[in-house]
Amino acid sequence: MPKPFADARSIYHVIEPALWAPSVFNSQPWSFRITTDDRIELRANVSDNAGARRGRWDLLLHTPAPGPWAREYAIGCGAALMNLRLAIRMLGHDPVIALVPAPGSDPGLLASVEIVAGRTHEPKELEKELYEAIRQRHTDRRPFSAAPVHPGVLVEIERAAAREDGWLRVLHGPYARRWLKASAGADAAIAVAGRGTAPAAGDSWGLAGGDGRDTAADATVIAAADDAAASGCLSYDALLHQFRDELTQWTGHTEDGCGVPLTASGPRPARANAPVRDFSLGAADSGSGSGAADSGIGSGADNWSARARARRHAQRERFERHPQLMMLFTDRDDPADWLRAGQALQRALLTATSLGVSASFLTQPLELADLAFRYDPQYGRLHHGPLPHHANWQQDSRNAVDRRGYVRRRILGSTPWLEVPQMVIRVGYPKVSAGQPDIRTPRQEPEVIDVRCVPAQRVIRPPEPQPPEASRPGRTDHRLTAH
Repeated sequence: MPKPFADARSIYHVIEPALWAPSVFNSQPWSFRITTDDRIELRANVSDNAGARRGRWDLLLHTPAPGPWAREYAIGCGAALMNLRLAIRMLGHDPVIALVPAPGSDPGLLASVEIVAGRTHEPKELEKELYEAIRQRHTDRRPFSAAPVHPGVLVEIERAAAREDGWLRVLHGPYARRWLKASAGADAAIAVAGRGTAPAAGDSWGLAGGDGRDTAADATVIAAADDAAASGCLSYDALLHQFRDELTQWTGHTEDGCGVPLTASGPRPARANAPVRDFSLGAADSGSGSGAADSGIGSGADNWSARARARRHAQRERFERHPQLMMLFTDRDDPADWLRAGQALQRALLTATSLGVSASFLTQPLELADLAFRYDPQYGRLHHGPLPHHANWQQDSRNAVDRRGYVRRRILGSTPWLEVPQMVIRVGYPKVSAGQPDIRTPRQEPEVIDVRCVPAQRVIRPPEPQPPEASRPGRTDHRLTAH
């Protein structure tokens, strides 16, 4: 029986599907290590598109107050793990997964996957359908059809996430309206970061006044005033500015193999509170020669200018009037839960793709909640209003993981859900029209290390097999041509 990792071709046959998993801003924060003939490790690879390290993964992942990147990186790696599992099943083998097996001694090791190579059995039809959907799935930030997704389809998507211990729920009525307003407010807060004006977080996130039906008493995560000396860390405004600078490294790219290219960022919405992220970071609405597009703020000023020029002249489009949003929850908020969230998210997205449903992400409020907790890990600067029971629970909890999850859970105010939110997706039927640009994001070559060799060697993608020379189209046999 052939070994699963006999050579480079067989190795890439297994890991290739994992490379098409979604990740925050198409950052592709994963790497792979072949340790034995039947074991592969999924590891964190925290670097920007230029190859520079963002920071030690163990600090990002295991400190009490990590920023947004650690959690969203881990969710992306969990999605890659789901694809890896399906690829192994297509070979007829069963994978045995261990999540975060050595958090103390090897924090970069996110999952260890052992392939049961001693026996094989045919993959199930459902597994085949999900595997076929891997290359078809892509993030669609364009307007969806006005026809709502059928309730039975939504139930199937929810069930798919539940199989991976993720709880995916539809945001109805006021919760959906509140999230749209919060997302638009988060975009506005990020857009003005570092420009000397920081709106009150309750207003900028769209949570203070709700949509006219909500009250200011609803739970709100608010940004604290600058107090670096007293807190011993960066001010919230400085962290937000840093966060914006990092976003510019991942958006507007076209040839790097990572990041979100302009063609995939979606059109400009015609209305406020649209269900799509503002990848222009406020540059699209800047006047010529002013604003973020030309101010030279931060290291991404050139990228902002390019985005401003491209999007300023883009035609505005109307998005669906009542977007369908779904929020993914996990029981807790530790690194293993983030990986479970990624697997649940990917199974749900593949199920949606197989049923003709597209999806995009709307996670800005969750990211700013993580950022607020990073500024103040004790309480996350939580304004809990008239909710004494929840407030006392949060203040009495000495577990940083519980406090961190509580901050994100309170974004929507008082809800019937006790689990921790990890991701929000927008689902809908795509519009079919001719002349649409290719919105699939590019992929870069992963880091694959084979430690079975001494010394360890990097595995290079093998060349694609070429057809026989005689069968190549348009080929002329120059040996029979007179000169």
